[in-house]
Amino acid sequence: MFQIIRLTFDDDGNVINRRDLQPLFELREHAMLMARSAASGLWGDFRYDEERRCWWASDSRGRQYRFVVEDLTAADMAA
Repeated sequence: MFQIIRLTFDDDGNVINRRDLQPLFELREHAMLMARSAASGLWGDFRYDEERRCWWASDSRGRQYRFVVEDLTAADMAA
């Protein structure tokens, strides 16, 4: 299972909020498509970050967000 995590950053680039978004997805590809959709819906710039394998976005006020897809199955196996 895969979950989209929305990270919100302050002006210094520090994470100030982490929000687990619903629903969960069985396929990473579906989660990535929804993460792109969430990033594009913020009325600002958005792009895919190849290095971190996630979507970045900014809203109309300039606040920065990262939409990360986490593999919950891998996290369960590590615990």
